[in-house]
Amino acid sequence: MRLPTLAILAPLAALAVADKLVVEVICIPSLCSYINGQWYSAYGNYWTIASGGCHGAGDTGAPGLQNYCLDFSLNRGHFYFANQGKRCLRVVEYTQTSYSPSQTTFRMVWDEVTCTW
Repeated sequence: MRLPTLAILAPLAALAVADKLVVEVICIPSLCSYINGQWYSAYGNYWTIASGGCHGAGDTGAPGLQNYCLDFSLNRGHFYFANQGKRCLRVVEYTQTSYSPSQTTFRMVWDEVTCTW
């Protein structure tokens, strides 16, 4: 009995899904807030704390995510899932989504990339 190629490749494709983080950045004239984030993985998407620095597993509900660190000054970060090595993120998109004289909102997308740091 031959299995269709798609049946063989589908489970492998699920393993190759890259993680990413989408952050809503809200700026008033003198300060920006990087609090609201959504983590996307092969398991689904989860609300997360997206401020700079390192965060533990309790800051997101993504299954198996042990910790993650975000460096907004260098637009890069890294994260660890259980039983995996270090994986990295880099900002790949920074788009203004709304503007008023008192507040500007941006969408910041951090995508998984090969670790070089």
